[in-house]
Amino acid sequence: MAEGLEDKKRRLIVGASIGECIHVAGVLNFFQVAESVGYKTKFLGPAVKIDEILDFAEKHNAGIVAISYRLTPAIGRKHLEGFAKAVLEGGRRPRRYLLGCLPELADDARKMELFDAVFTGGETIDEVLPVLGVDEHKGGGSEDVPRYPGDLIGRVAYKQPYPVLRAHFGLPSMQETLDGVAALAEASILDVISLAPDQAAQEWLQHPDVLASKSGGAGGVPIRSRADLEAIYRRSQRGNHPLLRIYSGTQDLVKNGELFSETIHNAWAAIPVFWYSELDGRGPSVLVDAISEHFDAIRWHAAKGIPVEINDPHQWGLRMAPDHIVVTDAYLVARVARTIGVKTFIQQLMFNTPAGCSFKMDLARILAMIEIVQPLVDETFTILKETRAGLGYFSPREEAAMGQLCASTMMQMSVRPHIMHVVSYCEGDHAARPQDVIKSCKIIGRVIQDSLHGLPDMAADPIVRARKNDLLAEATTLLAGIAAHAKARGISDPYANPEFHASLVESGILDAPHLKGGKAGRGEIMVKIVDGACKSVDASGTPMKEIDRLKALGVDTGGIDTPSARELLAFKV
Repeated sequence: MAEGLEDKKRRLIVGASIGECIHVAGVLNFFQVAESVGYKTKFLGPAVKIDEILDFAEKHNAGIVAISYRLTPAIGRKHLEGFAKAVLEGGRRPRRYLLGCLPELADDARKMELFDAVFTGGETIDEVLPVLGVDEHKGGGSEDVPRYPGDLIGRVAYKQPYPVLRAHFGLPSMQETLDGVAALAEASILDVISLAPDQAAQEWLQHPDVLASKSGGAGGVPIRSRADLEAIYRRSQRGNHPLLRIYSGTQDLVKNGELFSETIHNAWAAIPVFWYSELDGRGPSVLVDAISEHFDAIRWHAAKGIPVEINDPHQWGLRMAPDHIVVTDAYLVARVARTIGVKTFIQQLMFNTPAGCSFKMDLARILAMIEIVQPLVDETFTILKETRAGLGYFSPREEAAMGQLCASTMMQMSVRPHIMHVVSYCEGDHAARPQDVIKSCKIIGRVIQDSLHGLPDMAADPIVRARKNDLLAEATTLLAGIAAHAKARGISDPYANPEFHASLVESGILDAPHLKGGKAGRGEIMVKIVDGACKSVDASGTPMKEIDRLKALGVDTGGIDTPSARELLAFKV
């Protein structure tokens, strides 16, 4: 019945409520989405006569007519029959017809074979966009099995202005995970399934003899072979064909990278600088060796053109490092990626961290992290913003956690992320199952949509702005101290130097309270939540300036505030 959308000149949608129906919210909400992807819309009003709608569409050569009737279904059927008769007998040019109605009327409407889509309310963005022809960007495949963009950059462009949705998923058995991946793909609501391998797989995947002796399912799916990864990929090739990605592992990172690229076509690599080592106990390597291996893995992925995420900043934040250290590390890891050759860098921005931070101070920290890396961006280095809620933020009580998911999502949308890592509302209580992930995505769908159409500018809050600027000043001081530390060691380019990065931890220049008692890191820095912000403090609990902390560590701060020392920061690259 309907023609395609290849005729770009027919980008006008005409809409109205028909019969005696005065409900207009559904049509207007649909128009918001349509306008965001380039359509022009014309709303004719409530209770509009059928001939008036069709005549207007004919006169203006509209490509789509969207009507709504949300009153008594029995009466609605008569109106739809009259509408269909007017369309079929009116001699008008073919166009697409869409309907919004109550669920009871929807089944009858679909049987009429007139409407290209019937909406009953609450549809997700992923259900609406294909109706608007956004799936014209898909490549390959047949008409029955459309292919979505199979790479991250394509997927981001495909979803704009909406963020790509990613969620963490992996259950303690391979079969449960396979079934879950299929269910998530078929739901067509998630763009990226981030596989969660169990701890044994993260450490020993390249050592089958050792892996065979390990129990499975601790913290994720027990991936044990190439065949397991290939099976997961096959199960994902349905629905909206979500991308797959996986953690890099805690050793053998280059071999893992090769395996993941060949099997699941890893959408991007998540590789730390400092972590997954003796620093946090999640990896077997001493710190300097771990950093060296991490740099090699980043270099390998960069050479292959695979985007890279370095999520170190939130690892510091989770261990109660003061906010300015988190902001500083945001610059350090982005600079590492750029120096090593990464072209597309994913900046992960974890909200709601650490525990006890306020929304205002949390947003200020995130804004500072975004701003401090901007001087690195040019035609050779692109940054994609990826936001997420902090796992420790969620209540184990389901209703409260749902509210927290919505609140965090709105805060995240204030920075317009390219990727949103959806932390399922249940994760304060249990690992997310497929139905939990799907429900979480549905919960935030309308929050995302509404945020794109008129969210207040929270960055303009003077308290947020003042804190952001303070963080940038303190982070700049710390970066100048790091540059002075490099100069004192005779290192001209520290950003790809594993020994230098290890020395930042060993010297206490980078530190966090929760490192105390570990094999690496000092854990000597003292912090306190002050008016919702995480600040470093002295022995009396009084907030201290970063330059005073550096002096106490023995860093040569004599020239930190001079222009020449600032240039050591290399904000100019």
